[in-house]
Amino acid sequence: MIARIQEPIPATRGTAPESTIETTRLSLTGFRPADAAALQAVFADPATARMTHAIPHPFTPDDALTKLARMMQAPDAHYAIRTGDEALIGVVSLTRGACGRAADLHTFGPNLSVFVAPAHQRQGYATEAIDGLLRRVKKRKLHRVIHAAHFADNLASARLLVHADFLYTGRRTMETSRAREGQHQALHMIRLL
Repeated sequence: MIARIQEPIPATRGTAPESTIETTRLSLTGFRPADAAALQAVFADPATARMTHAIPHPFTPDDALTKLARMMQAPDAHYAIRTGDEALIGVVSLTRGACGRAADLHTFGPNLSVFVAPAHQRQGYATEAIDGLLRRVKKRKLHRVIHAAHFADNLASARLLVHADFLYTGRRTMETSRAREGQHQALHMIRLL
């Protein structure tokens, strides 16, 4: 999945930042200052970093601290994915930001991104995190349409998003990744809530 750590979605007027979201096996929580080393470990794999926009490789301790500080400033937009033992295994975010090179291209609603550390992939955690976050969004009637995108060569994200009920829009953009050279085609999807 293309991981974008961008500007937060402004909170709905009169609401406080969201609290913990509980799913069957996970807790989606705010980030904590002590999460820096775990966050670095989550984004350390070069093969998965290259499927994101914003994660460089190598992902240094300074990169982790910078990313953590940004996510902590937007607790209603970025959630730590934690297992029952409180281990941080990934990140799920719902942000408002441009997809593609021109800001006016983004017309589908907030952007969903999810990233689960390689050791925890293929266990349904990403699907469960998406479902938990979007159930809350739907229940509180925060948004009706959610946007997501993946690089065309990221077949795992394609399968994940289709399994999470996202539909292809037909929109394709050329986008960059900090972990690889050049521009690469991204495919855009939406989910109606």
